[in-house]
Amino acid sequence: MKKIFSVCSIVFLFSGCANFFIRQQCNKLNWYQLGYDAALRGERISNDPQVNQCRKAEADISESQLDVGFKAGMSRYCQPETAFQTGKQGDTLNSDFCESNLLGLLNRKFHEGNLAYCSDGQTAGQSGKKYKNVCAADLEKKFMPDYKIGRKKYLSNLLVLAESKKRESLTEISRLSVMKSNIDHRLSYIPYVKAGEQDPYAGERNNLNSQSTSFGNQLADLNYRQSQLNQQINEYQTELATLN
Repeated sequence: MKKIFSVCSIVFLFSGCANFFIRQQCNKLNWYQLGYDAALRGERISNDPQVNQCRKAEADISESQLDVGFKAGMSRYCQPETAFQTGKQGDTLNSDFCESNLLGLLNRKFHEGNLAYCSDGQTAGQSGKKYKNVCAADLEKKFMPDYKIGRKKYLSNLLVLAESKKRESLTEISRLSVMKSNIDHRLSYIPYVKAGEQDPYAGERNNLNSQSTSFGNQLADLNYRQSQLNQQINEYQTELATLN
């Protein structure tokens, strides 16, 4: 862990360091749920960004649980109520997932949901989902201005939250940096003992080294979160500019 921190603190964005934290996040994922949710979105597992990120970072993935969850999600996806909700949420229906004898009913329910989505642009914009060009031309003329209003509200709220988290993170980084600096300063004043000689300061030295390593690891984690927040803030600001 000490080696990892030293690398990250020097050049934090090196892929090896970033992959370490990505693998930590991947270890917490519910692979069954991930496969299930991908199917309910009408997407193949190979298109799921979280799965691809974990594979790229060479994390341990439960392929069997992904597959079982995906098949369960497909069964749910090919139901009339799901087709209606898919349309109402502004998504497209992936007919490849379902048996041909069900497509007539599923398409009808999807169209009903699609009409509900396209009739309320502000709600669609505030939902957090980007518009996927699913509304007919006559409905889109009224939909888009309202959608942009809702989308601006949604992104503005996210921006305020991300900036607040960034300030909190910077405060914590500053606090931990001072604490680590004090520990390292105390370590530097412990007398040097030659190899092979009895070290009367071993207990104190080990305790301070442990504290320094702990603070270092916490700082590395916070710096990684900070880089993610900066990326999110930039994305929110960029999209907001396009909506003006």
